[in-house]
Amino acid sequence: MSKIDDYKQAEGPLPQDYRAWEIFGAGFDNVGKDDGPTPQELREPAANEILLRVDALGLCLSDIKIINLGGEHPRLRGRDLSTDPTVLGHECSATVVKVGEQWKEKFHPGERFIIQADIYYKGEGIAFGYQIRGGLAQYCYLDERALDGDEGCYLLPVKRETGYSQAALSEPWACVEMSYALHERMVPLTNPPGKMLIVGEGHPEFAHAVRVKDSLERLPEGNFDDIIIVQPSPETVHALAPRLRKNGVMFLLGKPTSDGDVVLDIGRIHYEGIRYYGGGADLAQVAAAVRRYDLKPGGSALFIGGAGPMGQMHVQRSIEMEWGPKRVIVTGLETSRLRHLESRFGDMAKERGISMITVSREDYPTNEAMDEAVRALGEGGYSDIIVIAPSAAIVTGALPMAASGALINVFAGVNTGQTAKVRLADLCRGIKIYGSSGSRISDLRTILQKVEKKTLNTNLSIAAIGGLKAAKEGLKGLRDARFPGKTVIYPQIPDLPLMGIEEIPERLPELKDKLGPGGAWTKEAEQALIEKHL
Repeated sequence: MSKIDDYKQAEGPLPQDYRAWEIFGAGFDNVGKDDGPTPQELREPAANEILLRVDALGLCLSDIKIINLGGEHPRLRGRDLSTDPTVLGHECSATVVKVGEQWKEKFHPGERFIIQADIYYKGEGIAFGYQIRGGLAQYCYLDERALDGDEGCYLLPVKRETGYSQAALSEPWACVEMSYALHERMVPLTNPPGKMLIVGEGHPEFAHAVRVKDSLERLPEGNFDDIIIVQPSPETVHALAPRLRKNGVMFLLGKPTSDGDVVLDIGRIHYEGIRYYGGGADLAQVAAAVRRYDLKPGGSALFIGGAGPMGQMHVQRSIEMEWGPKRVIVTGLETSRLRHLESRFGDMAKERGISMITVSREDYPTNEAMDEAVRALGEGGYSDIIVIAPSAAIVTGALPMAASGALINVFAGVNTGQTAKVRLADLCRGIKIYGSSGSRISDLRTILQKVEKKTLNTNLSIAAIGGLKAAKEGLKGLRDARFPGKTVIYPQIPDLPLMGIEEIPERLPELKDKLGPGGAWTKEAEQALIEKHL
């Protein structure tokens, strides 16, 4: 039996301890101890636990947010990390090595899984790599919160032949997938009815609604699930936008009474599901105008800040879609990262008859000059604009580039409270600004199925690899945009130095012939790495 086969069986003896990257507070000085992972006792799993070996883990910008905020991170709810540290890492591929008594019939050593990051247990949202200690470690323990949560088991089985990095990167890919598969409501709540405000005439079918005609002075206190404004004015929209509840919708019917800007909280759109829908004179027309979520078939898609790790996934998805856009424009700050993107996906785009153009800020003297060039490439307006740079101001700049009925997908997390000026006329011509955070287990399942059917190669986004001890350097590299794609850590090869994929032929010559076209990481290279260095 080869070393890789023995490794997959997970039947060998286990060590007495293991290493994990704990975080003890805000800042990189509080990641680990003495600049390294901390030792942990490898105890027997409790009756309600299983013990998993972490095989591969992707580093994520969300990890950087935890490092920056420490216990002030919203998902840690003020946890005192100095006495109760957590472990980073949620893009995790793992193998069961021991099973507590409660789970003997359900889990068995050698079974492989990926872990859904967003977990709900007894109505409470918790997350792996946040409240639950994560996968930036050689081993991790999971209990009933993940194994029997509100949606059942939050572990998805992985086939034996699937690569470890392929499986681990299903998690970030699931976040991309979710952003094109939201399927939110396009009409007011009616069963049961929500709290509704109607500004203007009409709509007698909503007998439960609070109604005002012109003045908002006597408006009752409280927020609303739905606000319908007939012939909206910028002043009315601006005044009522803060009155939307989480997942609330403002319906803008007809043309605005005057031109002008409104100030919208882009963070609420991304994190709280707030929506502003226009594009018709009545609710049915608006619903038809904003029904689309995915990229327009045969359209033109602009990816702003698309040269980074997550941007590459969006671009790859757009090129591989069966009925996707015919023009793909990608902007970025650095020419080198865009060249990397072209080397990965340029030939693929050409084979599929897709025009892919990259635009680097380095080639233009000012931001205004770059915006003008990008606008010209839109040929009358982009059908889709995907914002992968975390800036509310970018949304303001994107709107004039959008065609009527366009989608603006605010994918990058913009904190609540960050606002952008938006022309009311743009909302009224059916431009939909939307966003999403995280993913659902259904999205993760969809991506894993694509990986295992070999219709999606998640390895194409990998730009660097390293062992557990190199993880902190990898996180700093992620913060500093050192690599143009994802960094994957192999915890069971702790001493593997951090290296870019392009360095592998020289530093790990035994893997040179195992790499894919353009030097891409492959399952075969991963297996050779384990055989040689485990």
